[in-house]
Amino acid sequence: MVNEPPKRILVVKLSAIGDVLMATPAAKALRAAFPESYIAWVVERKSADVVLGNPYLDEVVLWDRHKSGNRIIDAARLGHSLLDLRSDLKARRFDVCVDLQGLLRSALVSLASGAKRRIGFSDAAERSTIFYTEKHQPQSKGMNAQQRNLDLLKPLGVNSTDTAMHMPVGEEDRGFARRFFEESGLIGSKVVAFCVATTWANKHWTPEGWVGVADLIWHKYGARTLILGSKADIPLVRSIADAAISNPIVSAGLTTLKQAGALMEKSDAVIGVDTGLLHMSVALDRPSIGLFGASEWRCFQKKDNFIWVAKDYPCSPCRRHPTCSNVDCMRAITPDDVEAAVRPWLE
Repeated sequence: MVNEPPKRILVVKLSAIGDVLMATPAAKALRAAFPESYIAWVVERKSADVVLGNPYLDEVVLWDRHKSGNRIIDAARLGHSLLDLRSDLKARRFDVCVDLQGLLRSALVSLASGAKRRIGFSDAAERSTIFYTEKHQPQSKGMNAQQRNLDLLKPLGVNSTDTAMHMPVGEEDRGFARRFFEESGLIGSKVVAFCVATTWANKHWTPEGWVGVADLIWHKYGARTLILGSKADIPLVRSIADAAISNPIVSAGLTTLKQAGALMEKSDAVIGVDTGLLHMSVALDRPSIGLFGASEWRCFQKKDNFIWVAKDYPCSPCRRHPTCSNVDCMRAITPDDVEAAVRPWLE
């Protein structure tokens, strides 16, 4: 279904960091197809840095949705926050809304936008399809997430295969990174950034593995390790840093997402588990090594400077529900495996 070019477009992709990044090619595709249209993106605050400053957007709408862990309280908060968001969105008079999230809360945001055309995936979860006026059937479940998001624009007449992600990093963020490298004694050294933590524990590698890699690249190449992460990751990060002979530098809990991106830009390579920071590294076109096992990694976009390290287990990926108690697929990865993957950028 192709109508007149839409004048005001809303993109809905709320969280998490990696998922929002993999949706950013849609902003560029929409801008190329509709250069005169007003394009906005609604996102939750925790992932806002991913789209704030995106040159293809006219506006980023922040949705503050605070969760308490109590279902009744959270349902009430969701209702109140949706009413507030509805007032903000309706004032902007969107005529098209594209829901790239495909969950109940994103479909409700789509409905709250007031847009007459609400486009979503036909296989969206949590019965969210009832809120769409147009449903797009994805061609293949095996395609990378970036292309899947781009294909949702086809009802608007947009056909794009440009899957490059975009992570905005500004000069202020780069200034922070320069100062951090100077104060940490990293200037003139080869630096490898580690992204060791993520939301789901079954995606984690072992602390011993990280320590092993940090010390291997120090002894073989004189490379320093910089461990990134959030405040919540500090206990894990500190356990790795304290155990390594190579004395890794820790920036976990000290940066914004954009500042972490700037630190990656100054690093020779990035090694990470399946986490938003690893997606940022790929979006910034840094040499990136991903450690995968339990998560759905085979559909990630392939790039010359993005190497997967994974063991061929018949039960991998098992996603959020490991079929074993020890997540053997991740434990099977050795420091030697990871050192071999990062070697081309350190030799």
